[in-house]
Amino acid sequence: MKPTVPSVLAALFLLMGLAPAGRADRVELADGSVVQGRLVSIEGGKLKVETRFAGVITIAQAEVTALATEEPLNINRADGTTALARLDGTPATPADIAAAWRQGAESPAGRLSREMAEKARRKWSFEASVAASGRTGVREKFNAAFGFKATLASSRDRLILSLAAERANDRGVTTADRDFGGVDYSVFFSPDYGWYVRTSLEKDQIRSIDLRSNTAFGFSRKLVRKGPLDLQFRFGASYLYEQYASNADFDSPGLDLAFLSTYSFEKARLNSTLTYTPAFEEFSNYRLRHEASLELPLTAALWKLKVGMTNEYLSRPKGNTEKLDTTYLTSLILSWR
Repeated sequence: MKPTVPSVLAALFLLMGLAPAGRADRVELADGSVVQGRLVSIEGGKLKVETRFAGVITIAQAEVTALATEEPLNINRADGTTALARLDGTPATPADIAAAWRQGAESPAGRLSREMAEKARRKWSFEASVAASGRTGVREKFNAAFGFKATLASSRDRLILSLAAERANDRGVTTADRDFGGVDYSVFFSPDYGWYVRTSLEKDQIRSIDLRSNTAFGFSRKLVRKGPLDLQFRFGASYLYEQYASNADFDSPGLDLAFLSTYSFEKARLNSTLTYTPAFEEFSNYRLRHEASLELPLTAALWKLKVGMTNEYLSRPKGNTEKLDTTYLTSLILSWR
């Protein structure tokens, strides 16, 4: 039977479709098995091979005895030389090939350099928080708290600017009147060690404090930085100046000790800070502050709910105020970059 034109074309198309299937890179392993597919890259002692039966698989480079490719690849040899070459049964141990990548793809060294530069690049992020509640009728009551935080951070350093204000009135009596502003800058010159400097200004009419200035500097140590937990310890020196409504002043150098921790859940974050600042002039005169908060996302991008509490203990408070002051707060946070 004489073949027709349509049958010839169909056969040609079939051959064209089957031809590429027979072409594949070949990876021979130490146990005698062979993997065929498309070699994607060699990097960090591992081969990535794209197969038709299992997608992209990873093979330990130390297990590879020979490697053959259908197309030339960028080959970075162990001696540091790089060339475009086709492998034909070449040994592929780390002692032979340091890295390999396909034509047009980014080299491992180039990608690592780009990722490091991206991590080192400082980025701004912002948060604005508000919490307010009130009551009228039998009992007049009003509470409000406002906050703003701007953070400029990279993988190695972080600058935090913060502002906060609290106001509360209960049946015509002011129960909270506080303003706060602070700057905190920290640098890690290694994965575990760094240094920091911080300063803050505060005014609290309830505690009869017209001005409190606290400046500190010292060293930082990462105690835990695995998985979701980040725990940092700070040890340094501080200088405290306080001016009271009674015109009595207090100033003294002192210590600055702090534990800062963050635990990240899948969709939430738990923050905790504990600071202890005794004065050198009188170690019995100290300030102990603990703040804990839980941040829960309300939307995928901007809004978060923050619930927490603050305990502040002054060993020698002025006026008729208590030594321990506890504040509970639930606030709505708008965050953006």
